[in-house]
Amino acid sequence: MKAVKQHFDKQSTRKLFILLFSLVTFGFAWLMPDRHEMLNNYWYLLTHQTYLMHDLFDVVGLSATFFNIALHFLTAYYLMSRNERSNVNGLQMAAIGIFVGHGFFGTHIGNIIPIILGVVLYAKWTHQSFKLYTTVSLFATATAPIVSYVMVTPAPTIQSAILGIGAGLLIGFIAPPLAEQFLKFHHGFTLYNFGFTTGIIAMFFILLFPYFNWTIEPQSFLSNQYHHYLLVYYLLLLLLLAGFALWHMRDAWAKYATLIKSSGRVPDDFVSKFGLNSALLNMALNGLMFFVLLLLLNVTFTGPILGGLCSIIGFSAFGKHPRNCLPIAVGVILAASLLQVPLTDQRVVLAILFGTALSPIAGFYGLGYGVVAGFLHYNLTAVVFPLHQGMTLYNNGFTTGFVAAFLVPIIDTIQDHKHYWTKK
Repeated sequence: MKAVKQHFDKQSTRKLFILLFSLVTFGFAWLMPDRHEMLNNYWYLLTHQTYLMHDLFDVVGLSATFFNIALHFLTAYYLMSRNERSNVNGLQMAAIGIFVGHGFFGTHIGNIIPIILGVVLYAKWTHQSFKLYTTVSLFATATAPIVSYVMVTPAPTIQSAILGIGAGLLIGFIAPPLAEQFLKFHHGFTLYNFGFTTGIIAMFFILLFPYFNWTIEPQSFLSNQYHHYLLVYYLLLLLLLAGFALWHMRDAWAKYATLIKSSGRVPDDFVSKFGLNSALLNMALNGLMFFVLLLLLNVTFTGPILGGLCSIIGFSAFGKHPRNCLPIAVGVILAASLLQVPLTDQRVVLAILFGTALSPIAGFYGLGYGVVAGFLHYNLTAVVFPLHQGMTLYNNGFTTGFVAAFLVPIIDTIQDHKHYWTKK
Protein backbone atom coordinates (compact mmCIF):
# COMPACT_ATOMS: atom_id res chain seq x y z
CA MET A 1 0.00 0.00 0.00
CA LYS A 2 2.82 2.40 0.86
CA ALA A 3 4.43 1.77 -2.52
CA VAL A 4 1.12 2.52 -4.26
CA LYS A 5 0.77 5.82 -2.40
CA GLN A 6 4.30 6.80 -3.33
CA HIS A 7 3.51 6.00 -6.93
CA PHE A 8 0.49 8.34 -6.66
CA ASP A 9 2.85 11.26 -6.14
CA LYS A 10 4.87 10.59 -9.26
CA GLN A 11 4.42 13.20 -11.97
CA SER A 12 3.58 10.63 -14.65
CA THR A 13 0.71 9.38 -12.50
CA ARG A 14 -0.58 12.90 -11.90
CA LYS A 15 -0.75 13.44 -15.63
CA LEU A 16 -2.69 10.21 -16.05
CA PHE A 17 -5.47 11.74 -13.95
CA ILE A 18 -6.01 14.26 -16.74
CA LEU A 19 -6.36 11.36 -19.17
CA LEU A 20 -8.80 9.68 -16.77
CA PHE A 21 -11.03 12.79 -16.80
CA SER A 22 -10.93 12.70 -20.60
CA LEU A 23 -11.96 9.04 -20.76
CA VAL A 24 -14.75 9.53 -18.22
CA THR A 25 -16.08 12.47 -20.23
CA PHE A 26 -15.91 10.50 -23.48
CA GLY A 27 -17.94 7.80 -21.78
CA PHE A 28 -20.43 10.37 -20.51
CA ALA A 29 -20.83 11.75 -24.06
CA TRP A 30 -21.69 8.28 -25.39
CA LEU A 31 -24.39 7.87 -22.73
CA MET A 32 -26.28 11.00 -23.79
CA PRO A 33 -29.64 10.58 -25.57
CA ASP A 34 -28.43 12.50 -28.66
CA ARG A 35 -25.24 10.43 -29.06
CA HIS A 36 -26.24 9.28 -32.57
CA GLU A 37 -25.92 12.88 -33.76
CA MET A 38 -22.69 13.57 -31.87
CA LEU A 39 -20.23 13.69 -34.77
CA ASN A 40 -22.58 15.60 -37.08
CA ASN A 41 -23.25 18.15 -34.37
CA TYR A 42 -19.56 18.48 -33.63
CA TRP A 43 -18.83 19.17 -37.29
CA TYR A 44 -21.50 21.87 -37.16
CA LEU A 45 -19.69 23.40 -34.18
CA LEU A 46 -16.37 23.43 -36.04
CA THR A 47 -17.85 25.32 -38.98
CA HIS A 48 -19.82 27.99 -37.12
CA GLN A 49 -19.04 31.05 -35.05
CA THR A 50 -18.57 30.83 -31.29
CA TYR A 51 -19.13 33.82 -29.09
CA LEU A 52 -19.67 34.91 -25.52
CA MET A 53 -22.36 33.72 -24.70
CA HIS A 54 -22.73 30.67 -26.90
CA ASP A 55 -23.75 27.84 -24.62
CA LEU A 56 -22.67 24.81 -26.61
CA PHE A 57 -25.34 22.65 -24.99
CA ASP A 58 -27.90 24.86 -26.71
CA VAL A 59 -25.95 25.07 -29.98
CA VAL A 60 -24.98 21.42 -30.54
CA GLY A 61 -26.58 19.42 -27.74
CA LEU A 62 -25.31 17.19 -24.95
CA SER A 63 -23.15 14.53 -26.58
CA ALA A 64 -21.25 16.88 -28.92
CA THR A 65 -20.51 19.29 -26.07
CA PHE A 66 -19.23 16.56 -23.75
CA PHE A 67 -17.23 15.15 -26.68
CA ASN A 68 -15.70 18.62 -27.02
CA ILE A 69 -14.84 18.67 -23.31
CA ALA A 70 -13.22 15.24 -23.56
CA LEU A 71 -11.05 16.52 -26.43
CA HIS A 72 -10.05 19.49 -24.25
CA PHE A 73 -8.93 17.15 -21.48
CA LEU A 74 -7.08 15.05 -24.05
CA THR A 75 -5.33 18.15 -25.47
CA ALA A 76 -4.25 19.20 -21.97
CA TYR A 77 -2.99 15.69 -21.26
CA TYR A 78 -0.98 15.63 -24.49
CA LEU A 79 0.64 19.01 -23.76
CA MET A 80 1.46 18.08 -20.16
CA SER A 81 2.68 14.56 -20.96
CA ARG A 82 5.03 15.95 -23.61
CA ASN A 83 6.46 18.33 -21.04
CA GLU A 84 8.95 16.49 -18.85
CA ARG A 85 9.85 19.79 -17.16
CA SER A 86 6.30 20.01 -15.88
CA ASN A 87 5.58 19.11 -12.27
CA VAL A 88 1.81 19.43 -12.83
CA ASN A 89 1.78 22.29 -10.36
CA GLY A 90 -1.10 24.44 -9.20
CA LEU A 91 -0.89 26.90 -12.06
CA GLN A 92 -1.16 24.10 -14.59
CA MET A 93 -4.19 22.67 -12.80
CA ALA A 94 -5.74 26.15 -12.88
CA ALA A 95 -5.02 26.45 -16.59
CA ILE A 96 -6.59 23.06 -17.30
CA GLY A 97 -9.66 23.95 -15.22
CA ILE A 98 -10.44 27.16 -17.09
CA PHE A 99 -9.34 25.73 -20.45
CA VAL A 100 -11.83 22.88 -20.05
CA GLY A 101 -14.43 25.31 -18.66
CA HIS A 102 -14.28 27.41 -21.82
CA GLY A 103 -15.03 24.27 -23.81
CA PHE A 104 -18.61 24.53 -22.56
CA PHE A 105 -19.18 27.94 -24.13
CA GLY A 106 -16.81 28.94 -26.89
CA THR A 107 -13.71 26.86 -27.63
CA HIS A 108 -13.24 23.78 -29.75
CA ILE A 109 -10.34 21.98 -31.42
CA GLY A 110 -10.64 24.05 -34.59
CA ASN A 111 -10.25 27.45 -32.94
CA ILE A 112 -7.74 26.61 -30.21
CA ILE A 113 -5.04 24.80 -32.18
CA PRO A 114 -3.90 27.89 -34.16
CA ILE A 115 -3.49 29.83 -30.90
CA ILE A 116 -1.47 27.05 -29.28
CA LEU A 117 0.72 26.87 -32.38
CA GLY A 118 1.19 30.64 -32.15
CA VAL A 119 2.65 30.19 -28.67
CA VAL A 120 4.93 27.50 -30.12
CA LEU A 121 6.15 30.04 -32.69
CA TYR A 122 6.82 32.58 -29.93
CA ALA A 123 8.90 30.03 -28.04
CA LYS A 124 10.96 29.29 -31.14
CA TRP A 125 11.32 33.00 -31.97
CA THR A 126 12.72 33.68 -28.50
CA HIS A 127 14.90 30.53 -28.59
CA GLN A 128 13.11 28.97 -25.64
CA SER A 129 11.46 25.61 -25.19
CA PHE A 130 7.69 25.44 -25.68
CA LYS A 131 7.69 23.31 -22.55
CA LEU A 132 7.99 26.57 -20.62
CA TYR A 133 4.81 27.86 -22.27
CA THR A 134 2.39 24.94 -22.28
CA THR A 135 0.37 26.55 -19.50
CA VAL A 136 0.37 29.91 -21.27
CA SER A 137 -0.96 28.28 -24.43
CA LEU A 138 -4.00 26.92 -22.56
CA PHE A 139 -4.85 30.32 -21.07
CA ALA A 140 -4.43 32.11 -24.40
CA THR A 141 -7.18 30.05 -26.08
CA ALA A 142 -9.81 32.27 -24.45
CA THR A 143 -9.58 34.45 -27.58
CA ALA A 144 -10.75 31.53 -29.74
CA PRO A 145 -13.96 33.37 -30.82
CA ILE A 146 -11.75 35.69 -32.89
CA VAL A 147 -10.37 32.70 -34.78
CA SER A 148 -13.87 31.29 -35.37
CA TYR A 149 -15.19 34.66 -36.48
CA VAL A 150 -12.47 35.17 -39.07
CA MET A 151 -12.79 31.57 -40.29
CA VAL A 152 -16.52 31.76 -41.04
CA THR A 153 -17.02 35.43 -42.04
CA PRO A 154 -18.76 35.98 -44.34
CA ALA A 155 -18.81 32.22 -45.04
CA PRO A 156 -16.43 29.29 -44.47
CA THR A 157 -13.95 29.18 -47.36
CA ILE A 158 -10.35 28.09 -47.83
CA GLN A 159 -9.30 31.73 -47.81
CA SER A 160 -11.20 32.51 -44.59
CA ALA A 161 -9.77 29.38 -42.96
CA ILE A 162 -6.22 30.49 -43.82
CA LEU A 163 -6.94 33.98 -42.52
CA GLY A 164 -8.43 32.57 -39.31
CA ILE A 165 -5.41 30.35 -38.74
CA GLY A 166 -3.19 33.39 -39.28
CA ALA A 167 -5.18 35.34 -36.70
CA GLY A 168 -4.79 32.49 -34.21
CA LEU A 169 -1.06 32.26 -34.80
CA LEU A 170 -0.69 36.00 -34.22
CA ILE A 171 -2.75 35.88 -31.01
CA GLY A 172 -0.70 33.01 -29.65
CA PHE A 173 2.54 34.77 -30.59
CA ILE A 174 1.78 38.03 -28.78
CA ALA A 175 0.01 36.56 -25.74
CA PRO A 176 3.06 35.49 -23.65
CA PRO A 177 4.93 38.85 -23.62
CA LEU A 178 1.71 40.80 -23.04
CA ALA A 179 0.67 38.60 -20.12
CA GLU A 180 4.05 39.10 -18.49
CA GLN A 181 3.74 42.87 -18.72
CA PHE A 182 0.11 43.11 -17.63
CA LEU A 183 0.87 41.26 -14.40
CA LYS A 184 2.31 44.58 -13.20
CA PHE A 185 -1.00 46.31 -13.86
CA HIS A 186 -2.89 44.55 -11.06
CA HIS A 187 0.13 43.38 -8.99
CA GLY A 188 -1.11 39.80 -8.77
CA PHE A 189 -4.43 40.65 -7.09
CA THR A 190 -6.47 38.92 -9.77
CA LEU A 191 -5.82 35.28 -10.51
CA TYR A 192 -7.03 35.77 -14.08
CA ASN A 193 -4.05 37.68 -15.43
CA PHE A 194 -4.71 36.11 -18.81
CA GLY A 195 -8.32 37.25 -18.57
CA PHE A 196 -7.11 40.82 -18.61
CA THR A 197 -4.52 40.03 -21.30
CA THR A 198 -6.96 38.37 -23.69
CA GLY A 199 -9.44 41.20 -23.14
CA ILE A 200 -6.84 43.70 -24.29
CA ILE A 201 -5.92 41.50 -27.27
CA ALA A 202 -9.57 41.17 -28.31
CA MET A 203 -10.11 44.92 -27.87
CA PHE A 204 -7.33 45.73 -30.34
CA PHE A 205 -8.28 42.97 -32.79
CA ILE A 206 -11.84 44.18 -33.21
CA LEU A 207 -10.48 47.61 -34.16
CA LEU A 208 -9.39 45.97 -37.42
CA PHE A 209 -12.78 44.48 -38.26
CA PRO A 210 -14.28 47.63 -39.89
CA TYR A 211 -11.42 47.60 -42.42
CA PHE A 212 -12.77 44.24 -43.66
CA ASN A 213 -16.40 45.41 -43.43
CA TRP A 214 -16.96 42.95 -40.60
CA THR A 215 -19.70 43.71 -38.10
CA ILE A 216 -20.13 41.73 -34.90
CA GLU A 217 -23.74 40.89 -34.19
CA PRO A 218 -23.95 39.70 -30.57
CA GLN A 219 -25.98 36.54 -30.12
CA SER A 220 -26.69 34.74 -26.89
CA PHE A 221 -27.57 31.05 -26.68
CA LEU A 222 -28.33 29.52 -23.29
CA SER A 223 -29.68 26.07 -22.52
CA ASN A 224 -32.08 25.44 -19.67
CA GLN A 225 -33.32 21.96 -20.52
CA TYR A 226 -30.25 19.95 -19.55
CA HIS A 227 -29.97 20.93 -15.90
CA HIS A 228 -29.96 17.42 -14.46
CA TYR A 229 -27.43 16.04 -16.94
CA LEU A 230 -25.05 18.85 -16.04
CA LEU A 231 -25.59 18.26 -12.32
CA VAL A 232 -24.70 14.59 -12.69
CA TYR A 233 -21.55 15.36 -14.69
CA TYR A 234 -20.32 17.97 -12.22
CA LEU A 235 -20.98 15.67 -9.27
CA LEU A 236 -18.99 12.98 -11.08
CA LEU A 237 -16.02 15.37 -11.34
CA LEU A 238 -16.31 16.23 -7.65
CA LEU A 239 -16.47 12.57 -6.66
CA LEU A 240 -13.31 11.79 -8.63
CA LEU A 241 -11.48 14.69 -6.97
CA ALA A 242 -12.76 13.71 -3.53
CA GLY A 243 -11.68 10.12 -4.15
CA PHE A 244 -8.15 11.21 -4.98
CA ALA A 245 -8.04 13.41 -1.86
CA LEU A 246 -9.50 10.70 0.39
CA TRP A 247 -6.72 8.34 -0.67
CA HIS A 248 -4.41 10.45 1.50
CA MET A 249 -7.00 11.97 3.84
CA ARG A 250 -4.75 12.31 6.89
CA ASP A 251 -1.99 13.93 4.86
CA ALA A 252 -4.48 16.20 3.08
CA TRP A 253 -6.06 17.55 6.29
CA ALA A 254 -2.71 18.01 8.01
CA LYS A 255 -1.77 20.98 5.85
CA TYR A 256 -5.22 22.21 4.92
CA ALA A 257 -5.57 24.42 7.99
CA THR A 258 -2.51 26.35 6.82
CA LEU A 259 -3.61 26.38 3.18
CA ILE A 260 -6.90 28.08 3.96
CA LYS A 261 -5.04 30.94 5.63
CA SER A 262 -3.10 31.71 2.44
CA SER A 263 -3.77 35.04 0.76
CA GLY A 264 -3.96 33.53 -2.72
CA ARG A 265 -2.00 36.41 -4.24
CA VAL A 266 -0.19 35.41 -7.44
CA PRO A 267 1.87 33.25 -7.35
CA ASP A 268 0.34 31.15 -4.57
CA ASP A 269 0.74 27.59 -5.77
CA PHE A 270 -1.03 25.29 -3.32
CA VAL A 271 0.39 22.13 -4.89
CA SER A 272 3.98 23.27 -4.46
CA LYS A 273 3.44 24.76 -0.99
CA PHE A 274 1.10 22.24 0.63
CA GLY A 275 1.29 19.15 -1.52
CA LEU A 276 -1.01 17.59 -4.09
CA ASN A 277 -3.32 15.95 -1.55
CA SER A 278 -4.18 19.16 0.30
CA ALA A 279 -4.67 20.93 -3.03
CA LEU A 280 -7.04 18.20 -4.25
CA LEU A 281 -8.98 18.42 -1.00
CA ASN A 282 -9.30 22.18 -1.44
CA MET A 283 -10.44 21.73 -5.04
CA ALA A 284 -13.16 19.32 -3.96
CA LEU A 285 -14.33 21.42 -0.98
CA ASN A 286 -14.33 24.74 -2.84
CA GLY A 287 -16.09 23.17 -5.81
CA LEU A 288 -18.66 21.64 -3.47
CA MET A 289 -19.23 24.94 -1.63
CA PHE A 290 -20.14 26.81 -4.81
CA PHE A 291 -22.21 23.89 -6.06
CA VAL A 292 -24.29 24.02 -2.87
CA LEU A 293 -24.52 27.82 -3.12
CA LEU A 294 -25.99 27.59 -6.62
CA LEU A 295 -28.46 24.94 -5.49
CA LEU A 296 -29.56 27.21 -2.63
CA LEU A 297 -30.06 30.05 -5.10
CA ASN A 298 -32.12 27.66 -7.28
CA VAL A 299 -29.89 28.27 -10.31
CA THR A 300 -30.48 26.29 -13.50
CA PHE A 301 -27.19 24.88 -14.74
CA THR A 302 -25.98 25.93 -18.20
CA GLY A 303 -22.74 25.52 -20.13
CA PRO A 304 -21.20 28.83 -18.95
CA ILE A 305 -22.13 28.05 -15.34
CA LEU A 306 -20.53 24.61 -15.57
CA GLY A 307 -17.50 26.31 -17.08
CA GLY A 308 -17.35 28.71 -14.14
CA LEU A 309 -17.48 25.84 -11.67
CA CYS A 310 -14.65 24.05 -13.51
CA SER A 311 -12.63 27.26 -13.29
CA ILE A 312 -13.17 27.41 -9.54
CA ILE A 313 -12.04 23.80 -9.18
CA GLY A 314 -8.91 24.43 -11.25
CA PHE A 315 -7.90 27.64 -9.50
CA SER A 316 -8.46 26.03 -6.11
CA ALA A 317 -4.99 24.62 -6.73
CA PHE A 318 -3.65 28.12 -7.34
CA GLY A 319 -5.02 30.81 -5.06
CA LYS A 320 -8.69 30.11 -4.35
CA HIS A 321 -10.10 28.57 -1.21
CA PRO A 322 -13.45 28.92 0.62
CA ARG A 323 -12.20 31.59 3.00
CA ASN A 324 -11.06 34.07 0.34
CA CYS A 325 -13.68 33.21 -2.31
CA LEU A 326 -16.85 33.52 -0.26
CA PRO A 327 -16.47 37.31 0.45
CA ILE A 328 -16.31 37.96 -3.31
CA ALA A 329 -19.52 36.00 -3.83
CA VAL A 330 -21.18 37.92 -0.98
CA GLY A 331 -20.20 41.21 -2.62
CA VAL A 332 -21.70 40.18 -5.95
CA ILE A 333 -24.92 38.98 -4.30
CA LEU A 334 -25.17 42.23 -2.34
CA ALA A 335 -24.75 44.37 -5.46
CA ALA A 336 -27.33 42.40 -7.44
CA SER A 337 -29.79 42.40 -4.54
CA LEU A 338 -29.58 46.19 -4.12
CA LEU A 339 -30.32 46.56 -7.84
CA GLN A 340 -33.19 44.06 -7.49
CA VAL A 341 -31.68 41.75 -10.09
CA PRO A 342 -32.72 38.09 -9.64
CA LEU A 343 -29.87 36.07 -8.21
CA THR A 344 -30.61 33.35 -10.76
CA ASP A 345 -29.80 35.77 -13.59
CA GLN A 346 -26.95 34.41 -15.74
CA ARG A 347 -24.87 37.57 -15.36
CA VAL A 348 -25.12 37.42 -11.57
CA VAL A 349 -24.22 33.76 -11.36
CA LEU A 350 -21.23 34.12 -13.67
CA ALA A 351 -20.00 37.12 -11.66
CA ILE A 352 -20.27 35.01 -8.50
CA LEU A 353 -18.21 32.22 -10.05
CA PHE A 354 -15.62 34.01 -12.18
CA GLY A 355 -15.41 37.03 -9.86
CA THR A 356 -13.61 34.80 -7.38
CA ALA A 357 -10.48 35.64 -9.37
CA LEU A 358 -10.37 38.61 -6.98
CA SER A 359 -10.02 36.29 -3.98
CA PRO A 360 -6.43 37.48 -3.30
CA ILE A 361 -7.88 40.84 -2.23
CA ALA A 362 -9.96 39.14 0.45
CA GLY A 363 -7.09 36.88 1.44
CA PHE A 364 -4.45 39.61 1.61
CA TYR A 365 -6.37 42.65 2.88
CA GLY A 366 -9.31 41.10 4.71
CA LEU A 367 -12.79 39.74 4.16
CA GLY A 368 -14.46 43.17 4.13
CA TYR A 369 -12.36 44.35 1.23
CA GLY A 370 -13.25 41.13 -0.55
CA VAL A 371 -16.94 42.05 -0.30
CA VAL A 372 -16.15 45.50 -1.74
CA ALA A 373 -14.21 43.89 -4.61
CA GLY A 374 -17.13 41.59 -5.43
CA PHE A 375 -19.55 44.52 -5.28
CA LEU A 376 -17.48 46.56 -7.74
CA HIS A 377 -16.88 43.57 -9.96
CA TYR A 378 -20.55 42.88 -10.57
CA ASN A 379 -21.23 46.48 -11.58
CA LEU A 380 -18.26 46.67 -13.92
CA THR A 381 -18.88 43.46 -15.90
CA ALA A 382 -21.45 45.11 -18.18
CA VAL A 383 -19.27 48.19 -18.68
CA VAL A 384 -16.23 46.36 -20.08
CA PHE A 385 -18.15 43.99 -22.37
CA PRO A 386 -18.41 46.49 -25.29
CA LEU A 387 -14.62 46.83 -25.26
CA HIS A 388 -14.18 43.30 -26.63
CA GLN A 389 -17.73 42.57 -27.92
CA GLY A 390 -17.64 38.94 -26.85
CA MET A 391 -14.43 38.11 -28.70
CA THR A 392 -12.83 36.87 -25.48
CA LEU A 393 -14.45 34.33 -23.19
CA TYR A 394 -12.88 36.06 -20.18
CA ASN A 395 -15.30 38.97 -19.73
CA ASN A 396 -15.27 38.52 -15.95
CA GLY A 397 -11.51 37.92 -15.99
CA PHE A 398 -11.01 41.11 -17.99
CA THR A 399 -13.14 42.96 -15.44
CA THR A 400 -11.17 41.67 -12.45
CA GLY A 401 -8.00 43.28 -13.81
CA PHE A 402 -9.63 46.72 -13.72
CA VAL A 403 -11.16 46.14 -10.29
CA ALA A 404 -7.83 45.08 -8.80
CA ALA A 405 -5.91 47.93 -10.44
CA PHE A 406 -8.47 50.45 -9.13
CA LEU A 407 -9.07 49.07 -5.66
CA VAL A 408 -5.65 47.90 -4.47
CA PRO A 409 -3.91 51.34 -4.49
CA ILE A 410 -6.86 52.78 -2.56
CA ILE A 411 -6.68 50.02 0.05
CA ASP A 412 -2.91 50.50 0.34
CA THR A 413 -3.41 54.22 0.91
CA ILE A 414 -6.02 53.60 3.60
CA GLN A 415 -3.87 51.06 5.37
CA ASP A 416 -0.75 53.24 5.19
CA HIS A 417 -2.73 56.12 6.64
CA LYS A 418 -4.05 53.95 9.47
CA HIS A 419 -0.56 52.64 10.16
CA TYR A 420 0.82 56.19 10.27
CA TRP A 421 -1.75 57.38 12.85
CA THR A 422 -1.37 54.19 14.89
CA LYS A 423 2.36 54.85 15.22
CA LYS A 424 1.72 58.45 16.27
